[in-house]
Amino acid sequence: MLRNIQRFAFLLLCLLIIAGCSSTSNEGTNSEDSIKDKKNSGKAEQVEEVADSKKAEQIEIDAPKLPINLEEIIAYPTGQFASNEFKIEDEEVQSALDSLPAFPEDASDAELQMLFEHLYSLYKKEYQDPKEMFTSSTVSEPDQNEAIVEKIETVNVEIILDSSGSMANLMGSKSRMELAKESINKFASSLPKEANISLRVYGHKGTGSDNDKKLSCSSNELVYPMQPYNQGGLAQALSKFKPAGWTPLAQAIKEAQKDLSRYKGENNKNIIYVVSDGIETCGGDPVASAKSLKDSGIAPVVNIIGFDVAGKDQQQLEEVAKAAEGTYVNVNNQEQLQNEFTKTVEESAKWLNWKNEQDIDVIYNSNIQMMDIYAVTDGWHMKNNLEKPMILFSLNELQNKGKITNAQNNKIIDMVEAFYMEQMNSIEELEKVLVDATQEDLNATLDKIDKIYQENVSQN
Repeated sequence: MLRNIQRFAFLLLCLLIIAGCSSTSNEGTNSEDSIKDKKNSGKAEQVEEVADSKKAEQIEIDAPKLPINLEEIIAYPTGQFASNEFKIEDEEVQSALDSLPAFPEDASDAELQMLFEHLYSLYKKEYQDPKEMFTSSTVSEPDQNEAIVEKIETVNVEIILDSSGSMANLMGSKSRMELAKESINKFASSLPKEANISLRVYGHKGTGSDNDKKLSCSSNELVYPMQPYNQGGLAQALSKFKPAGWTPLAQAIKEAQKDLSRYKGENNKNIIYVVSDGIETCGGDPVASAKSLKDSGIAPVVNIIGFDVAGKDQQQLEEVAKAAEGTYVNVNNQEQLQNEFTKTVEESAKWLNWKNEQDIDVIYNSNIQMMDIYAVTDGWHMKNNLEKPMILFSLNELQNKGKITNAQNNKIIDMVEAFYMEQMNSIEELEKVLVDATQEDLNATLDKIDKIYQENVSQN
């Protein structure tokens, strides 16, 4: 019995020893596994860090940021492959594309933008600033000593001659009418062949009596219609009338306005001479007629020549000249009358030719400037149409080489399209601004030329 108890105690002791050893062994194994797990985890983290580091290195591409306006595009450096000689299949171009890293499928938009920026920097062309084409026009006034140009294509001269009875008064050995006719004939013969001249007479019918007043006051005749000088024709016209009756000056000015109405416009220069030795005697208002003439659009240079007048007669003629924004001069002999005829036409001829030359120059320069603006903006479009396809071809090449996915290619294409669309909108807007500015400058310059011209011819 005792022996059996001893055996049982021995067995129990053995079991306890075995259990203790097993627990120690498991603790050691668990500790080793934990250390191994920590080591493996550390290695995995190191691998991930290295992979992330390599990924960051792969997509780091050196290129300037895209320009955001036309000024920055102009200042942006010209690309390595900007020349039209380069093609996408060229070895140098392919080598540049091969040097680019492969982009991971989860590449960010910023990374794809970086690729676009790099490709743009390779192909970007040199652009000219369209604003360089715009310059304001200038006007140069003529040298006062320059020769008068003989060609006067658009000068129309109308002489309105008083043929009332007082024109029969003598000045020396000849009547005022005889002296006036001689001066008119001499003046007309000296005009350039391209100039036109007409002659209107008034008060040449009836007599100075009250009985003939109605007839005389209604006598207003264009005896030589507007045309180039013809010696025989003008001589015949001058022979048709003699000093006769009353002085319907106001009506004569109204009729002259009708005579010249067909010659309106800036391409015509109209000159009117009124030769009279007295005031209105038919009840008309020559001052009002003169103002109407000024406002008619004919834009005439009005010269009132008082033929040996004084007192209230001279005062009224001066008022007529003022209303027409013209000039008044009193002459006392034939030489003075002849000088007045010649002076105004010569001065008007000089200024007319100056005006024509200036108009032609500024219009020509304005047209050239517009053509230059269009040439630069068209050149901008053309360069865009060469530059943009190279970027798109490069994206396809990179996709074929497995460096970007189709989805990434499409996303960058959208960036490219948006960039060039904005650029085209900006250049078209600038083109319109420059063309409008050129037209406005042309109009302002032509107005300035016309103002100088009008100021000078109105003083003659």
